[in-house]
Amino acid sequence: MANLGKFGSLRQNFSGVADFVTVYIAEAHPAERGHFRVGGDGGNYAIDTHANMGDRIRAAATLREEAGTDLGGSTILVDLMDDPANLGYAALPERLYVIQDGRVVYQGGLGPFDYRIEEVEAFLAKTK
Repeated sequence: MANLGKFGSLRQNFSGVADFVTVYIAEAHPAERGHFRVGGDGGNYAIDTHANMGDRIRAAATLREEAGTDLGGSTILVDLMDDPANLGYAALPERLYVIQDGRVVYQGGLGPFDYRIEEVEAFLAKTK
């Protein structure tokens, strides 16, 4: 959730040259594991490991609601329970891609430590 503000700014600045899509994948830090404090200034939400597609869709709806304008009008897709998008794009817990004409033209580093929105911004600025 920490990068949503930056992502929202990127989306607003480049909405004329790119479509932005978020793919909700397996929960990286499920609440039952106790990795992070939930609520308050911890910024995390009590989302357990998804047992079925309904759980995953509800978690994506929570993301949409909590992200507010940061995700704005961008589409949120939900990965299937066997995780084909997550596995195919090595996305856990988060990753940035630019896909053009069906081809990956930019692959960001694995988040959260190599999640660099500034790199995507520089890449997209060249296409303006």
